[in-house]
Amino acid sequence: MLLREFWNDRFWPYCTRNLRESTCVGYESAWRLHVAPRFGAMQMESISVELVDKWLAGFASSGAARKAWAVLRAILRRAIRWNLLDVDITRRDIQLPAKPHYEPVILGIRQQRSLLQGFYDHPLEAWLICAVSCGLRTEEGYGLEWSDIDLRAGVLHIERGLQWVSGHEVVVPPKTELSRRTLPLPRFAVKRLRELKPREGGRLIGALTPPQVARQYKGWCKRYSLPHVPARNLRHSWATNTLAAGADIAIVSKILGHSDIKTTARYYLKPDIAALRDAQRLWERALIA
Repeated sequence: MLLREFWNDRFWPYCTRNLRESTCVGYESAWRLHVAPRFGAMQMESISVELVDKWLAGFASSGAARKAWAVLRAILRRAIRWNLLDVDITRRDIQLPAKPHYEPVILGIRQQRSLLQGFYDHPLEAWLICAVSCGLRTEEGYGLEWSDIDLRAGVLHIERGLQWVSGHEVVVPPKTELSRRTLPLPRFAVKRLRELKPREGGRLIGALTPPQVARQYKGWCKRYSLPHVPARNLRHSWATNTLAAGADIAIVSKILGHSDIKTTARYYLKPDIAALRDAQRLWERALIA
């Protein structure tokens, strides 16, 4: 079977039935731009490791190469699962371009304080309080509704996310089962959210769309010289600062909704130089004792 035939008749219909719309958009783009031009007219069993290696070596961007390979791999593995392909090249040693190192810019604890103070009485203040103080994914913060917040118990419930896909809003379920969680709010947040809560409820971002929230947030920071990072990095900032303050990594991982504590350690556990010096002092003390 030609790869194009499998995509059109089997794989793409499967994607539209089972995957998030945002994931489908990414798959379709990688297929149309990269996978179909090279392999679409080939028999699936003719796709070899050598051909894939040569194809990946021709990408100008390592990120685009890795995304394109992820889509081709997903297609071939689905064909294998449905007994339409016998040879599994996806588990061979494919030569992927090196993944570029990404070090997100985060806010220090004092910068977080300044940011919250700078948004006092702003229409986005409630959203920002929750995003800054609970380590939410961007889509989780956008999807928060006032009915998700129990101010008597001092907790908020993550029930959904709100994404902006191809020019329209998409309400999605939590990313994983562990992402559906109940999080405690800090005391200052409970007190301020009680003052901000409207009678009519609704979303914390009101009638704004995710792109409008991002623009207003960035514009206000720029206008008043407030510390600014992209909304997704508010999550990074909370996790890094909470771990640095001495919180247990297992608890932080649970609050973040991670399925694996290794993810928390890999991306958020970054001791500063003072903590590293403390570790050296402990070792030195043991050495000379």
